Amino acid sequence: MLQTVEFATPKIFMSYDELHAYDPESESWQKQFARRYTHHAQLQGVLNHVEDVNETVYNKFAIAVTPYMARLMDRNDPNCPIRMQYLPSFHEETKPGFATMLDQLGEEGDTIPGTSIVHRYPRRVLFLVSNTCATLCRFCTRKRMVSQPSGSVHKDEIEASIDYIANNKNIEDVLLSGGDPLTFTDERLDEILGMIRTRAPHVRFLRIGSRMVVQMPTRITPELCAVLEKHRVQMVNIHINHPKEITPLLRRRVKLLQKAGIMMGLQTVCLKGVNDSVEVMRELFMQSVEMGVRPYYVYSTDMVEGAHHFIVPHRRMLELYEGLRGWISGPAVPTFIVDGLGGLGKLPIIPSYVREEALPDGSGTTVKCRNYAGKTVEMPGLGQDFSLPTVSN
Repeated sequence: MLQTVEFATPKIFMSYDELHAYDPESESWQKQFARRYTHHAQLQGVLNHVEDVNETVYNKFAIAVTPYMARLMDRNDPNCPIRMQYLPSFHEETKPGFATMLDQLGEEGDTIPGTSIVHRYPRRVLFLVSNTCATLCRFCTRKRMVSQPSGSVHKDEIEASIDYIANNKNIEDVLLSGGDPLTFTDERLDEILGMIRTRAPHVRFLRIGSRMVVQMPTRITPELCAVLEKHRVQMVNIHINHPKEITPLLRRRVKLLQKAGIMMGLQTVCLKGVNDSVEVMRELFMQSVEMGVRPYYVYSTDMVEGAHHFIVPHRRMLELYEGLRGWISGPAVPTFIVDGLGGLGKLPIIPSYVREEALPDGSGTTVKCRNYAGKTVEMPGLGQDFSLPTVSN
């Protein structure tokens, strides 16, 4: 059975005035979920210059946009960083000069048969519990399952996954992801989290990855926070790509999670035309730490089908990192990574600030250091391997 949220469908806002008269806090998150835009034509009365893409775009990946996210989109600018993330483009049907694929990270190869557990690292697992999201990112790394009926996570798979976690005492860290776990009702989350905590007491770190917090902040309620606190969910990682996504409503709802004792982390994808700017990233990460959310990762765009136009070159990602370290608060600087093809894993993208070089006379090595402002110093002592003298009694 496809993991979806089902209820009577309320009205979709078909004009700009209707949309902006709407208060997302005036109704339940379930009703707002049902008001999602699911075709670009539905947004043509709300936004100007909406690209009229071919219907064939929908053969590979659907569209879904919550009213809340649509309200954040610039009415006239097709290059609005929010619009670019969520509205389909003709670029999705063009072919790059390199290979793209649906499972570019090789997750299916690391999935335990009969479960939805991706077990790549020795002591931690990825637990895919849903194939549904509130709003669909055009660069989604799991297009093979998200919004696809064939990618649904069945109840028996979830139960088998919990069996696997319970029977493997070396698993210390479980990350619930999908899709988005928060598309489940509080009752279903309570059930899944409760089974993990009851049957797998060896799990030391339980966390959730969710973009729904950002796409529909009203999903964060006191009732949800009570469920997460009850089952000691220690961390929620949210996904923000641009400062425009940080709103007063988001700040208020994040505070509810923090009051429940939950650590908050931020993940970002480096996207061409959206946030491949030093100024944008500085503002994004400083606003993030300002609301108590610690920047964690900046991912390179994955080589997934239909997302190649978002890819930022490696050399530019190095420049972006250099524009952050030393220029903004240290805790606001995330780790830049590339997720290696075929299951290689997360690999850090780090400029060379410290390098070891051979001394001209061949007698050893020295270490040359460079700071964020380009100042350099040589530290020969770091290149030597000193042996402490033996002390005689």
